[in-house]
Amino acid sequence: MSDILLRAHDVTLDMPLDTQRVSVASGGGFGAALGGATRRYVTVLSRIEFSASEGDRIALMGLNGAGKSTLLRVLNGAYPPTRGVVRSSGRMQSLLNPGLGFSDYATVAENVVLRGTAMGLRRAQLNAAMGDILDFSGLRERASQRLHTLSAGQRMRLGFAISTAVQPDILLMDEWIATGDAVFVQRAQERLRDRFHASRIVVLASHGVDLQRQLCNKALVLDGGKMRFFGAIDEGVSVYRDIVAAASAKHSRLGDGDVPLLFGDVRGFVERIRLLPRGIEVEGWAIGEKGREAEALQVDFDGSHYRLDTFERIGRDDVLRASARRSGTYGFRFVLPCADVADLPSIGLRLNVSVVSAKDKIGQPLQTAVGVIVEAA
Repeated sequence: MSDILLRAHDVTLDMPLDTQRVSVASGGGFGAALGGATRRYVTVLSRIEFSASEGDRIALMGLNGAGKSTLLRVLNGAYPPTRGVVRSSGRMQSLLNPGLGFSDYATVAENVVLRGTAMGLRRAQLNAAMGDILDFSGLRERASQRLHTLSAGQRMRLGFAISTAVQPDILLMDEWIATGDAVFVQRAQERLRDRFHASRIVVLASHGVDLQRQLCNKALVLDGGKMRFFGAIDEGVSVYRDIVAAASAKHSRLGDGDVPLLFGDVRGFVERIRLLPRGIEVEGWAIGEKGREAEALQVDFDGSHYRLDTFERIGRDDVLRASARRSGTYGFRFVLPCADVADLPSIGLRLNVSVVSAKDKIGQPLQTAVGVIVEAA
């Protein structure tokens, strides 16, 4: 059996940033569309260097925007590095975004082949795994229907089933917990554990530092696209905590005196954003620091900050099962009064929700779930 390895040597990634030239006198609109654009390149990863061998479980750590998801996409070949090289041997699989690679107007079965082929699986492997994929996702009866007829939850189940159909040698994971109906979550968690422990190298990016400490033996810490540390997990956690503390101090200096501090150990998702006549309704779930319920929520929208000490709490059996908790009310729903909400597609990018702990520390912004529903009332 050949050696399994994953190495990044002096990896740098520059990505294009296009800016539209708009004249103030034109007032935007059609004239702005004809204003032309300027392209410049931004360095999002700089000189990443590490080597992983069989048995390594690497915790990928960093604040939001540090480059964790981007690095995973460089490692799996989705983004070729501008400079440097990534070398790997063995079958690699990525659990990054279970909704990528789908075609809305192809059938469910055709999408299994399309996405599986994009993942690097051979047609013979896909044919052999087709029945298990359809059964695991609960979509055997809908195999001949077009993908656009499925709900967001069904698409997520299909993507997960395809992504985990074959046991890899090298596993790249962007998050551990997935939600949905209770039966699917339990099966998904069991499969994740099987795939994780049977893989020979794992790189795990997660908002749960405690989980990473339990599962991983090494840490790779990113800060602003640069590698601050690669080595033993305990030392890596310490480096990451220092980054969090520095970010907290900066956040406090830039804000008002009563702005809570930033803290990184929060898990959750924004799952639904609904445009109302006089505001935005937001739903999701969050597990706060040390597994506690959220004491309060902070919402950032278009540069304005709102602290919500009162919001609707919703029981979520799927979250309890997925996180192996016996009790707790981790779901939330609130309405944010806002005048400028006309641009519906951009709301998910303009809005961030964070958990405030009992000690007035602000968590990292919650991720937006794959297949998030953004709709107008």
